[in-house]
Amino acid sequence: MLPLAAVAEEPFKFENTPGKLPKEVVPKSYEIQLKPDLEKLTFTGSETVMLEVRKPVRTITLNVNAVTIGSATLTGADGALALTASIAINAQEQTATLTFAQEIAAGTHTLTLDFAGKINQAGQGLFFADYRDPTGAKKRMLGTQMEAVDARRVFPCWDEPSFRAKFRLTAIVPASFTAVSNMPVENEAKAGDGKEVRFAETPPMATYLMVFCAGEFDSIFAEADGVKIGIITTKGKAETGRYALESAGKIIRYFNEYFGEKYPLPKLDLIAVPGGFGGAMENWGAITYYESALLYDPKNSSEETKEGIFRIIAHEIAHQWFGDLVTMAWWDNLWLNEGFASWMGTKCSDHFNPQWQVWLRANAAKQRAMATDALSATHPIQQPVKTETEADSAFDEITYQKGQSFLRMLEAYLGEEDFRSGIRAYITAHKLSNSTTADLWNALAKSSHKPVGEIARSWTEQPGFPLVSMTSKDATFVATQERFTVHQKAAPQFEWKIPIAAIEVKPNGTDLGSVFLLEQKSGPIPNLAPGQNVKLNAGGVGNYRVRYEPAQFEKLVAAIADLGEADKVNLVSDTWALVQAERSPVRDYFKLVEAVRADSNLALWEQIADALGFVDALYRKHADRSGFQAYARSILKPVFERVGWEPKPGEEVATGLLRVQLIGKLGDLGDEAVIKEARERFQKFVADPKTLAPDIRATVFEVIGRYADAKTWETLHQLGLKTKSIEEKGNFYRAMAMALDPELAKKTLALSLGDELPASRATRLVRDVSIAAEQPELAWEFAQAHHKELDAKLDALGRIRFASNVMRGFSDEPRAAELETYAQKNSPAGMGSDVRKAAEEIRFRADLKRRLIPEIKQWIVDSAKR
Repeated sequence: MLPLAAVAEEPFKFENTPGKLPKEVVPKSYEIQLKPDLEKLTFTGSETVMLEVRKPVRTITLNVNAVTIGSATLTGADGALALTASIAINAQEQTATLTFAQEIAAGTHTLTLDFAGKINQAGQGLFFADYRDPTGAKKRMLGTQMEAVDARRVFPCWDEPSFRAKFRLTAIVPASFTAVSNMPVENEAKAGDGKEVRFAETPPMATYLMVFCAGEFDSIFAEADGVKIGIITTKGKAETGRYALESAGKIIRYFNEYFGEKYPLPKLDLIAVPGGFGGAMENWGAITYYESALLYDPKNSSEETKEGIFRIIAHEIAHQWFGDLVTMAWWDNLWLNEGFASWMGTKCSDHFNPQWQVWLRANAAKQRAMATDALSATHPIQQPVKTETEADSAFDEITYQKGQSFLRMLEAYLGEEDFRSGIRAYITAHKLSNSTTADLWNALAKSSHKPVGEIARSWTEQPGFPLVSMTSKDATFVATQERFTVHQKAAPQFEWKIPIAAIEVKPNGTDLGSVFLLEQKSGPIPNLAPGQNVKLNAGGVGNYRVRYEPAQFEKLVAAIADLGEADKVNLVSDTWALVQAERSPVRDYFKLVEAVRADSNLALWEQIADALGFVDALYRKHADRSGFQAYARSILKPVFERVGWEPKPGEEVATGLLRVQLIGKLGDLGDEAVIKEARERFQKFVADPKTLAPDIRATVFEVIGRYADAKTWETLHQLGLKTKSIEEKGNFYRAMAMALDPELAKKTLALSLGDELPASRATRLVRDVSIAAEQPELAWEFAQAHHKELDAKLDALGRIRFASNVMRGFSDEPRAAELETYAQKNSPAGMGSDVRKAAEEIRFRADLKRRLIPEIKQWIVDSAKR
């Protein structure tokens, strides 16, 4: 077993924080003026930066990228004669060095800069988004996306998170535009043919949280705990923000109480952007969302859309405290922002919406993170970040989902009240400043009186996670830990301090039997009597896997009806992972599946459907695929027959969500009855959209698209062109991208180069054709042939991941080496971790295919005999 690193992380101290920029000169405030040109897609600007020079210097170094600096002048606080700098820009390092003819004394100085840059198509820095207004006229709006390191594309700045400063923005925009930034508008005045909009000054914050949006907007407002909440949309769409407005009010009040610190700004705007980027960004006081992630139309949006909107709003508003009010010191601690916002957003969503079974269904994302974390290409939650590209690539499932899973496990171990007390103390101590993970552990240790730092280090500072094997010896249950891996030979071994809760399974229920901390490789499980039927990881809260002796596993299979839903999902998920890791035969997994056939729990069947879909993808081009698909349908069809196509009176929301999952998966598996019914419902929809319930529209479209002929594909295309809803448009184009017909796949790929979809969505068509349409050869050939055109549509993270995502459609070992070779020649430096993960996944699937398909074939044969 390898020990942890000898030197633990230290609490935040500005001087010791990593980064490229010297710390002798520190910005205290920026006065920024921007003048965008929407026709030329350029902008000019100027800024005045109040500096604290901490010791005498001759040079000042700050960040720029794709921005030219026309002049730079320094003035002393006493109004001394201005010094003009010579300017040297290092494009590779994304820095500008200003050199002065004489030494600059320590003290307060003012730096004035003139600069110019470009407005981008992709969501990097200042970008544009083209769209159609309700009359069909083409319109253009502006937005910004600064995270991780793209504020430097808009104005010269100290673009590292520990350089907090105040910002005051002034922008000149067309007279018909509304401008939005972090703070309220302080003043508007006519300026030529347009107007000058000046915003109030922000509190000290990181550069990546700056935001500027401008366009012909509508808005609706409400108030929660004294905060003015606004939903900002393009013209004609504000009312579809009503659900988001109501949700944001609930969420702010919830977080105000949880954190013990009120939301500190006077307003919070949620801005729906119809293009430019594909997700959401927690800009302080003005969160930007891709339009379909914020707007809900009660007549046409699904329950899945409603859930997704609430969850992403909760995640981004959680960032207003964890990320904005308190900011990680450097990108190696990005998980402090994202892992915590994921955990807090899920907690909040579950609190207000128990009908969605949010924590239960978070199992799916947790399993994806654990699958990555079991590979050799994984990384610790806290990972070294040296370059800009590495900062972008840190936004992954380890940072988000593993971070969330660990925090949930830690909260369960410390206790909810002690955990919250520690979080409140942490926020209070570090508000309007920065922090490291060590600061969080210290606060939680003080509130809980437990060695949190010692426990946490094994989970955040080393890669992977444990497998706990439970055995019985001399009438004692023993837990033994080792690193859980897949597709690795002689992987480095580590130890973890593992909070374990054991339950005794009894007829008609379970009892908590033991809670303990496994601090070494092996140890007895306390408070359990011989002969008990025991399951570890009660409620599936722990971020580890469990393996049982064969006799104990059979006892759990026999008693699975007595387990709670979370424990069923956990047991089934662990068993599938053990099959993938070559630690259990595939018959163990299918035994469990057969044992839960009578269950209709949403999260359980989501796991099973995902596993069946994963295996089905391995069968691509395999002669025995039809046999496996028939078996998979035999598992899912009885559940669907209980659920049916139409909701029943008093039906639970979760049942409706299960219906969507089953229609989609049975369609993928070639169920003729589902395909026939989907086609009939689609024809009725074309004649009258009201005939198809919003909850099942997207999945019906996908079934139709998968088996489309040229006429059906064109019908979907025309519907996609006609609709004014970004959500609906995305559904139609996703359905087109699922076509199994190679000629239709080629037509879909061609659309990715045009302007029918926003840039961030257009490039996704290539990935969808590769994976959903099972056409990776076509997609990969297309991606290489049109590398430059697609690259222009991608933001920084998109460029890092695009090739890897397209290649994930393969499970043939030679393709892994092909990806690696391509990446060496064509991809930005620092994106190696994503390529390593994708290449290893391809090799893993290739090995699994060779091993698993014969096992599954034998299981199906044996099942037919029973």
